[in-house]
Amino acid sequence: MIINTGGRTDTVQYYTEWLLNRFSQGYALSRNPLFPNKVTRYELTPDTVDCVVFCSKNYKPILPRLHEITDRFNTYFHYTITAYGKEIEPGVPGIEESMETLIRLSEIVGKQRIAWRYDPVLLTKEYTIKRHLETFERMAKVLSPCPNRT
Repeated sequence: MIINTGGRTDTVQYYTEWLLNRFSQGYALSRNPLFPNKVTRYELTPDTVDCVVFCSKNYKPILPRLHEITDRFNTYFHYTITAYGKEIEPGVPGIEESMETLIRLSEIVGKQRIAWRYDPVLLTKEYTIKRHLETFERMAKVLSPCPNRT
């Protein structure tokens, strides 16, 4: 079984303590959004979970305790970092902080277990194609030599 954390909400950013508690307790309950009376119990044990896939725009809250999951499970990380400021994504750290966090995550888990995502691409008067290309290029220059010390 593959567990995807972040399919409905950014669990890592907003519910780190809950997420760590669920893995510690060994199960999670999930309500079906289309059929609210249907609740499924998922066993979160190494013998039932093949991989935990994380999707987040902010891994900073979980970094100090990430080992509680990575020591027990195979893991993979999708990290979304985009060009937008607080006017579009008020709850997301800025580009510089996000890149620093991605580098730190890479030092912890290894760059082979991370995919950096740059999406969605919104086109507005402020966020033009030119700006996206410039931002992406700058980010790629910073992130491409991410260390892999693990």
